[in-house]
Amino acid sequence: MARGVLFRRLHSRPKEEPLHPEPFTRLHRYLFALSLVALFPLASLPAAAAERLCDTSFQDCRAPLLTLIANERVRIDVAFDMMEDDVMADALIKRFKGGVPVRVLMDPRRNAVSARNAAILQKLAAAGIPMRGKTSGSSLHWKFMLFAGQETLEAGAANFSDYYFIPVTPYLNYTDEAVFFTDDDALVDSFKTRMDDAWTTTVQITNYANVTSLARQYDTFAISPDLNFVPWQNFSKRAVPRYDAETKQIDVMMYKITEPGHADGLIRAVKRGVPVRLIVEPSWYRNPANVWQAYNVDRLHAAGVRIRVRAHAGFTHQKSVLLYAQAMSIFGSSNWTSESNTSQHEHNYFTTKDWILAWFKANFNRKWGNSTGKAETKAFTPLPPDKPVYTAPASLAAGQPRTGVTLTWKPGPWAHKADIYFGTTSSPPLLAANVSVSPSTTKKYAVQTPVAGRTYYWKIVSKTMANQTAAGPVWSFTTQ
Repeated sequence: MARGVLFRRLHSRPKEEPLHPEPFTRLHRYLFALSLVALFPLASLPAAAAERLCDTSFQDCRAPLLTLIANERVRIDVAFDMMEDDVMADALIKRFKGGVPVRVLMDPRRNAVSARNAAILQKLAAAGIPMRGKTSGSSLHWKFMLFAGQETLEAGAANFSDYYFIPVTPYLNYTDEAVFFTDDDALVDSFKTRMDDAWTTTVQITNYANVTSLARQYDTFAISPDLNFVPWQNFSKRAVPRYDAETKQIDVMMYKITEPGHADGLIRAVKRGVPVRLIVEPSWYRNPANVWQAYNVDRLHAAGVRIRVRAHAGFTHQKSVLLYAQAMSIFGSSNWTSESNTSQHEHNYFTTKDWILAWFKANFNRKWGNSTGKAETKAFTPLPPDKPVYTAPASLAAGQPRTGVTLTWKPGPWAHKADIYFGTTSSPPLLAANVSVSPSTTKKYAVQTPVAGRTYYWKIVSKTMANQTAAGPVWSFTTQ
């Protein structure tokens, strides 16, 4: 670590230090390091941060986090979308009661879907920990803990629940996550500044419990150019140009893909000959709460992206992109959604550290190829849509106008295109192919019916973006 950095560290401590610091404090450690530089000016101190990624598919990634909590003597800052782990909560409370300041930023709206989260928030509040919450606008989707005395950060996509950090059965029942621990100065300082930014704002974030001060607790640092914090920055505008710049290979693991921008970038990569592989969570594929997951996954499949889905129990919550020619890894808390791009509180790391890329490559290839002998992933098979539901004209309807008839039907949640068959025979010919439809609205299509007293036949074939089909019946009507 350079002497300039050491000097800055000595003068950038949190503004509230405990009265009972550890016997060999951070100050002592840095003074000792400075003395080494003075005694051995030509010697080089380690420049790399002590960093690691923890693989929740087979490792207990909560244990090192609990160790950091137990060892902290200066300040702990916590930000999360959801916490359901009493062990983590109790560890934070123990340090708080031991005199270590703790701040919590969270989103209390999670209580509506998680009774465990509600109980944890109540427990933290009852212990006296200062807490602020995002109560309007998009969610607070951060997931990090910041340990000021140890100058260490834990961050990733994992919510603070036991099943996000610890496998039930290694390789067979777990949540896909990459839990990141770092003492990289630039990263730690950036998270300090963003924590203070969010803590002190009065826009959409309000006091939840025990808040007596909105004062900043750290010096204000420049944000590392390797980090992307939403809503201050747009995630898609930072990430998609990197996909467009890739010339060798792209590997992606993603929980949600519900907006088109990231998918468009992968499709452009395939069109210029770049191999693209995707591991995606399958539970969203036929979830009617968001039909756009199927829309994007299907069109990625149709474009030539090789896709596998989770085969193990649990779910795939990891969010990572590997860009081989650029030696770049992108990972953090953002899904490929409109909110994660622009409005939710998110953190994403764009890094060219060799060891991180090597870790993610090994992680991805093991899951892609099931190299442990356990079925962690399986091939994606696109599904057909529901059959269209006709509404007008009614089957066998008579007296329809000669000036034209409007065919009307409901496409259903998984149809995004339709082929329209229409004519004067009971096996009507194709009139229009790949007509755009919206899965949540009624589609209307005008046809010409110029001959009086003529029977016309029609049929709709619904299609997904992967060109899977479901045909409706043949209906007929007669003109006046």
